[in-house]
Amino acid sequence: MLRRWLGLRSATQLVALHATLGSTQPLFLSLGEVRARQFLELTVNRLAHRAAALSGLVVRSEGSSLLVLFDQAEQALRASWALREELRSWCLNVDAQFELPMEIGLSSGAVLCRPPTYQGETLLRASVLAAAAQGDETLLDHGVVDALPAELAARARPALPAPAFAHVGHVWSLEGERVGGPKVADPLWVNLRSPDGRIHLSFTPERPIRIGRDARSDIVIDSPQISRQHAVIVWRNGCYMLADTSRNGTWVRHQAAPQPVHLQRGVCMLDRSGSLSLGRGPRSGRAPDLLFSVTAPPDAGAAG
Repeated sequence: MLRRWLGLRSATQLVALHATLGSTQPLFLSLGEVRARQFLELTVNRLAHRAAALSGLVVRSEGSSLLVLFDQAEQALRASWALREELRSWCLNVDAQFELPMEIGLSSGAVLCRPPTYQGETLLRASVLAAAAQGDETLLDHGVVDALPAELAARARPALPAPAFAHVGHVWSLEGERVGGPKVADPLWVNLRSPDGRIHLSFTPERPIRIGRDARSDIVIDSPQISRQHAVIVWRNGCYMLADTSRNGTWVRHQAAPQPVHLQRGVCMLDRSGSLSLGRGPRSGRAPDLLFSVTAPPDAGAAG
């Protein structure tokens, strides 16, 4: 009864995946500190969504790292490959040649569940292995290797960690695998509507979408705090990017993010769904100027 009251759970055998983004200095040099931090926040959030879609339990996603739990070793290993592919595709939004390395540690063992927290040496070992990895390396402990199918376990090679990580025990390294060849992103639609329903339009990637007070804009919003040419949305490298060109700025709130991104002559990606506040920040009781959603074309499900 006491254990039930405390919310304790018996230790469960799970596989912990700890992923850390590698050297981010080129990102900060390319985008500047504010935009680089915004990009990293969206990056980790996107990777967390991807991990959850791969049947992982996201324990922590913060800064430039991610901690996820999986039931099976093969499941966790394949998720590590998929996360790297997701990161490569995502980095195209910065530059076609830009890549962020992702160091990954995988550890199998007992995890003590105290929702919403999870504890145990398994989580610590995964974090230590991620810290010891270099470049796009994945380091695995013996528990993961022993649980992998024979064809995957045979690809692991012994690694010699630095003395500081010697307490982890035997460590193996397994090179990353690209899930597929270069993939051209399918064109998506961006849907923009006002909360009052007066504006409800869908756009395709063929041309830029202009927003502002100017009567020639694709979406005209006549409000004194909105500039004549306030913002433009363009399709770039498989996603929609919003560029603020206004005097007072734009606030982009993604549905899955706790805080809006404030743009002042900056650029932000529009991912999934959210809202735009133009010229003034969002406040309690004040509706945003536009709601957005990025979706597949209406006939995509019927294709093929």
